[in-house]
Amino acid sequence: MTGSLTRALGLWVAAQANGLHVVADDLANRGKHYPACTVTETGHDVQPLGCGKKDFTTRDADTGWVEKAGRMHVEETAFRLVVSAPSDRTRAGQEIVDGILAALENAVLTLRLADEPIVLTDSEATPPEAFPVASLQLAGRQPVPVDISGEPFVYRGALGLRLRRLVPVTAPVENVIERIHVEG
Repeated sequence: MTGSLTRALGLWVAAQANGLHVVADDLANRGKHYPACTVTETGHDVQPLGCGKKDFTTRDADTGWVEKAGRMHVEETAFRLVVSAPSDRTRAGQEIVDGILAALENAVLTLRLADEPIVLTDSEATPPEAFPVASLQLAGRQPVPVDISGEPFVYRGALGLRLRRLVPVTAPVENVIERIHVEG
């Protein structure tokens, strides 16, 4: 199984809020484990970085010839985290949701202030895959109406995130120039 950036972000979110169940969608939460969070990719954009020249090359160890040439691309992905929770005996459901969203916002702000680079890891992939992240930004909170379709009433709230990564794109070199003779 290959790694997934969405799953890696979901695992990071689950580690930030104690007792939070991260599921793929509402249908995957058949056991009604709450509080729950769904991670949905809402947008994806990839653009070349720089002026169009090659950013890096890979050379053959024996001959010294260029084998691969590559460019860096900026990949920006937008995610929407929807947190849902019913009321319990001590707190209202909306209070629980707001507390979890505040904890996630604080975790994102703490990551931005850290000196270490941000790396999200999909530990459920074989082998585990790491996703280095250039920046993780908040895109704001969005209110989500209360789910009154079933029992219990589930309070919900959403948080938008923008994740930016630098992705190398390589291509094999098609023509190798061995010697150039200039006559003169």
